[in-house]
Amino acid sequence: MSCLITLTSVYYVEVLMHSGNLHPSIKAVANQTTVLSFKQSFVRPVESELSEELCKTLKIQPDVITGAASLDVVLQQFDQYLRQELNANEDASFCICTDGQLHIRQCLHPQATSKGVELPDYFYQFFDIRKEFRRKYPEAPIIIDVKDMAQFLNIDVGSYDFTETGVDESRTMASIVQKLLSDGHRFMEPDRIRGKYEPGTFEKTDSVSDDTVVKARGLPWQASDRDVFRFFKGLNIAKGGVALCLNSSGRRNGEVMVHFENSENRDMALQRHKHNLGKRYVEVFKATGEEFIKVAAGTSRDAALFLSRDDGHIIVRMRGLPFTATAQNVIEFFGPECPVAGGEHGILFVKHRNGKMTGDAFVMFASEESAGKAVEKHKQYLGSRYIEIFRSTTAEVQQVLSRLHSEPLIPDGPPQTMPQAIPTIPVPPALLTQQFITSGAAKDCIRLRGLPFTAAIEDIMRFLGEHAHFIRPQGIHMVYNLQGKPNGEAFIQMTAQEHAYMAAQSCHMKYMGERYVEVFQCSGDEMSMVLMGGPRQMPKMSMSMPVPGAIAPTTPLAYPNMPMSSPHPGATVIPTLPVPARHPGATTFLPQHHPVYYFPTPPVSPTAPLIYPGSNSAFIRLRGLHAGTAPQEVAQFFQGYGVPTESVHLQPNGDAVVSFYTQEIAIKALQDKQRMFGGKMELFVA
Repeated sequence: MSCLITLTSVYYVEVLMHSGNLHPSIKAVANQTTVLSFKQSFVRPVESELSEELCKTLKIQPDVITGAASLDVVLQQFDQYLRQELNANEDASFCICTDGQLHIRQCLHPQATSKGVELPDYFYQFFDIRKEFRRKYPEAPIIIDVKDMAQFLNIDVGSYDFTETGVDESRTMASIVQKLLSDGHRFMEPDRIRGKYEPGTFEKTDSVSDDTVVKARGLPWQASDRDVFRFFKGLNIAKGGVALCLNSSGRRNGEVMVHFENSENRDMALQRHKHNLGKRYVEVFKATGEEFIKVAAGTSRDAALFLSRDDGHIIVRMRGLPFTATAQNVIEFFGPECPVAGGEHGILFVKHRNGKMTGDAFVMFASEESAGKAVEKHKQYLGSRYIEIFRSTTAEVQQVLSRLHSEPLIPDGPPQTMPQAIPTIPVPPALLTQQFITSGAAKDCIRLRGLPFTAAIEDIMRFLGEHAHFIRPQGIHMVYNLQGKPNGEAFIQMTAQEHAYMAAQSCHMKYMGERYVEVFQCSGDEMSMVLMGGPRQMPKMSMSMPVPGAIAPTTPLAYPNMPMSSPHPGATVIPTLPVPARHPGATTFLPQHHPVYYFPTPPVSPTAPLIYPGSNSAFIRLRGLHAGTAPQEVAQFFQGYGVPTESVHLQPNGDAVVSFYTQEIAIKALQDKQRMFGGKMELFVA
């Protein structure tokens, strides 16, 4: 015995149709199929108020809705009603028939997920009567609704008025199903809805259709692939189709690429634009298959081997591990209450290309329960370091490993071109000769992040305490932004790798004033990589350019607005030397690759956009911004023109100055945005 249930509208109108021999497909003739019963149920809204206008449209009294049961109760009553009417046991299966996809995919499943209601199995497959109608009658004209189907099939709809409650629509659907069955149609291939996310991997050579991919933006940073799946619940995401995006530092940037099984599901996903995930609304846009592959696919053998053991496991990411941590340390950290799947084989340590630990690791767990308990250990200590733990994805594993093993985290700069003549420019006070910068892979340096903006060198030395005795002469390097103000970071050269390690272990997360400061051990090469996007190279200069060491750090020439401080024994001090004479008409040739700004007080920070001397960079000023506009919003406004958040500089008067890679890009952005937002804000070349 099987039955077909017609489901319409958000109020769950059901008509049951019964046949004696319908397994696994529904096939019968008219005299074997009858309408058993009819039932209408309303669901009480949780938050939204019911307007009088809506009640008039539905032709119902307000108390019918306000006095209705909640969704979980209605579904429970519905299941009991089915089994009583059909005298069916718990193992009986039912087939649902809907008018289109939206009722079940875009309403029922998302609402059940948001309310924590578990749906019975029979809600995960259904027949779309529109598809079944088209399969049986391909010659039929364009069909808008069930009323058009009934008209084509010469079904008398009588006095039906087809109100929004779906009562008459459901009755008509029952008649259409009877007609389809009497004409010999078989309900063979139901649409299916995925109940859980299936992880998987992609190769660089894989092809993904453009009409199956979306890009979502605005995710909470801790969102996992399962959270994305729940956001799109009711739609079928392809295996391994969730790829969280990372920024240049390897951290999540709040964006995700999602690959669906077909274009129909992708189109419905676009309708969830600005729906909420938790307390944040998520923007959903079209994307391309190439964009998805760039994020989801990887080339790391370590990642491929690790993910080959993934059999539906949940992956979490650990950050902040001691560099000496072992797999056994990780297993003991999680303990028996959340066992690691596969033991030591379920742990993947992230390493630099030189084989040294980064302090990150990916760990597999066999169940949601174990993964949930693992995440609860967030910010617990392993040794003397607290560990950050959050859910991860297969795509994130691929991205992190591929990026570390194949290319620097920060690009080397614009393409090299032939040097061009530019007027001689004064050398910034921060320009140092190479001997002042440590080099090599030895981790004899530390990086401080989160310093108060008022912090001075004396404050840093007091913060380090006894470890300050091991600072190299001229070894404290404050970092400034493009406006010449401290950005809260500093690099310190220690006399030995062991001293850097002890300083990082002892001072990490200590407070300086009201702010806690993060302290990381790093090498001279890593400092160069962070600041300049590649191995350190001194720019070649013509003889007409002043020698870098010829200008003292305290010399205010050409930098009247640069904050100056008195020299400190622990800070870099360059002796004042006579400046070589220059011909008034002399020009300087500078290469267009690495920036010329070095320690100790460079005018650019590790996270600020790199300055390329001699490049054709350009600026646009925005006027008329709303109060409180953030740099991220301005960067988003110029999406597609290569503007990172760090290239946006808010001014005290409320304007924003945005730097572009070339004048051509700036002009194009200016023209496009002026046409789009003409009259709402002013844009002009700065």
